[in-house]
Amino acid sequence: METSSKLCMGCMNELDENGVCHYCSYTDDIPHLQSYLAPRTVLDDRYIVGKMLSYNGEGASYICYDMINKSKAVIREYMPDTLCDRDRQNQNLIPNPECLAKYKTYMSEFTDMNRVLSRMRNLSHISTPLDIFVENNTTYVILEYVEGVSLKKFLQTNTGYLTWNRVKKLFMPLFTTLSIIHNSGIIHRGISPENIIVTTDGELKLTGFSISSIRTSNTGLSPEFYSGYTAPEQYTSLAYQGTWTDVYAVAAVLYRILTGCMPLDANTRLTNDTLVPASRINPGIPNYVSNVLSHAMAVKGEDRIQTINDFVTQLFDRHYQLEHQKGATQTIPIQRITDASEHRPNTNKKKAAPAKAKTSSAAVAVAVIVIFAFLALGAFMLYQLLLPPDRSNDSNTTTDKVSSVYLNESTVDVISSEPIITVSSVTDPEDEYPYGTGAIMPNVVGVRYETVVSQLGKSFNIRPDYFYSDAEEKGIITEQSIPPDTDYDPDRKNELVLKVCKGTENVAVPDYSGKLYKDYSAILDSYDIKYKKVEVYSDTVGIGYVVSTDIAVGYNVNVKNGEVLTVKVSKGKTVKTTAATKETAEVTKAQ
Repeated sequence: METSSKLCMGCMNELDENGVCHYCSYTDDIPHLQSYLAPRTVLDDRYIVGKMLSYNGEGASYICYDMINKSKAVIREYMPDTLCDRDRQNQNLIPNPECLAKYKTYMSEFTDMNRVLSRMRNLSHISTPLDIFVENNTTYVILEYVEGVSLKKFLQTNTGYLTWNRVKKLFMPLFTTLSIIHNSGIIHRGISPENIIVTTDGELKLTGFSISSIRTSNTGLSPEFYSGYTAPEQYTSLAYQGTWTDVYAVAAVLYRILTGCMPLDANTRLTNDTLVPASRINPGIPNYVSNVLSHAMAVKGEDRIQTINDFVTQLFDRHYQLEHQKGATQTIPIQRITDASEHRPNTNKKKAAPAKAKTSSAAVAVAVIVIFAFLALGAFMLYQLLLPPDRSNDSNTTTDKVSSVYLNESTVDVISSEPIITVSSVTDPEDEYPYGTGAIMPNVVGVRYETVVSQLGKSFNIRPDYFYSDAEEKGIITEQSIPPDTDYDPDRKNELVLKVCKGTENVAVPDYSGKLYKDYSAILDSYDIKYKKVEVYSDTVGIGYVVSTDIAVGYNVNVKNGEVLTVKVSKGKTVKTTAATKETAEVTKAQ
């Protein structure tokens, strides 16, 4: 408990000598939910529980401190609030008598899932379980603490969307990890920007694994759905779920990242499917990527891309050629450099018995012919590699693994074995010219003005219409002159008027104590407060620091009417003129 007293329960960093945390704003007087663990609770004689980070119908996650490894961690408690209650005296969970079987079944599923995940500690793109133990009539899982921010917050600080080139580099390792998890029999069912962490190293980590029942309707638990990312089959307990469920969620995440707009909620799409293709919202998205996302987000599971491997194949290995069945033979015409018959001996002609010299010459000639034939074949293959890919049949073909090649005059017979997929090294024209044939106006209401300018500034002449309000957040758009879902020409500059909140009309004068004028003026600028600087002498305030303001700190300035705040700034101590210095000054002046 001595260790506990030295730690901040909000971030598990050390407190200073006065018991103050300099890393977060947590204080011990912040109340906690009584049904959950109280801060400073010690579990397994090893883990100090801190503040609760999140909770859902399956349980709660808390920040914690491992006293043996002396490190931060996250502790996950199985605590289905609809099936049990907590004994306030000893922290034990008491299942409701009529729900006992369900409580034990779900706890067994919770334990088994985390045991499987704990065997995947070599995967660096998920938050893996480090320890599992039973206490308080429930199961606890210790997870590694991931330094970073959620993808949701990351997007908010990075103009709201990312380019396709950046997305495919960022997500490829996560796709590989998810494929391995699926092969082990685990389906996440909750993939969303909230459960993907962008680490301080700029990589992605998948978190938020939960049992299937928490992300399915009508299971006795409070369901946890992520609007726009939860697949349609999760809104009913009668539909089949599988790898295609996570495919939907991953595609929805990519849709959000590439367009800057959250996808239409799947429950709504069941009755009114008006999902707009990604390339119509953002013409910079390659058309084939937009088509793959639409296919992966099909409402019916059977119409959807079924596995992450197939999803990745269609996103990245999109140049498909030589499609034919296993074991089939395909003849590929090649460009003839010379007639092959000129370089092959005619076996139908009867040969005379050659002399010794002629035999030697013939052997040399045959060797030259063979070498030339291989050089010609090599030149042809190099030529084929340098040609751009044939895009006449680019949709549903696949490249096959070549097992044998036979030179047969003007053709090459390819005997294929099991089909594989290869990535073309030739640049796709869509990468160079990614713009679609048209675009549709996105809904920007509720988005920050700076974000919209950065996204749509190339297609629109954007003009803000500012207003003041105590009810709206500063910098947020409340109206747009072009309605959402309206078609527009991306090649022509369109005028877009956005109604933007400037904040509250009356702003309290911020505190100036101990602040330099340049720092204080920056604060005033952030509040849109107009001000003027007046320099004064001060015996108590250093040069350049703010002495006072004509409106007292905490009182309001009307920024809408342009009320000006006078800021008095110290220019040093008062100059005291004595009789001797005055006389010296007069003599100096006379000279």
